[in-house]
Amino acid sequence: MIKRLPAIVVGLILCLILGRVLPILGAENITPALPTPAPNQTTPDTPAPMSDIHDIRPPVPVGLDAPWLIPALLALAGVLILAALWWWWRHRKKRTIETIVPELPPEMIAMQALDGISDIRGQDGKSFYFHLSAILRQYVFGRFAVGAPEMTTEEFMPCIDRLPVDHELARQLKQLCRAMDPIKFGGVATVEKQMETDLFFARAFVRKTTLAAADEPQGDVSSALKALPSGEV
Repeated sequence: MIKRLPAIVVGLILCLILGRVLPILGAENITPALPTPAPNQTTPDTPAPMSDIHDIRPPVPVGLDAPWLIPALLALAGVLILAALWWWWRHRKKRTIETIVPELPPEMIAMQALDGISDIRGQDGKSFYFHLSAILRQYVFGRFAVGAPEMTTEEFMPCIDRLPVDHELARQLKQLCRAMDPIKFGGVATVEKQMETDLFFARAFVRKTTLAAADEPQGDVSSALKALPSGEV
């Protein structure tokens, strides 16, 4: 009886151990039953749609956004354009007024030109007579409307005879024109005394013909000019 006691104890111990181990092993092999999802309930394996994520918003403009800005800028540009046009018009009008110079009478033009060559000392005779001839011819053109500047001396001589001037004055002018050609084109020398005399005559011719034109009636001058050939007027 005493010998069987250890075997009984060992058996009880084994039963206890097996009673503890077997339920554990059985629980590991049993797959738990999943609960059946409700009709409106998603299963755990299907992810729920995310409602807290949205698309990227478009860029937001930064700056002054005033509806009156564009009309104000257009109005300012219009005012600036009008101011520029007004300034240009005033400047152009002023410049035009300043540049308009009244035409001088032919005797004044001739006297000013004669003053420019009045310094005889040391002046070249050829250059002096070229200027003196041009001044007289231009004066005749301005006073009597005769194309003297484009004429040769031989063409100019008959026109002098038909000018409405004193006969002696016309004779002296013809004599001076003939005397100037050898000096201008032939290289003939001259003296300062003769240059002074011819300059004095040129001044006298301008002065006398100016006075005669002022004293003579307009109809007589027109008649004298009509007597000239058409090519010489």
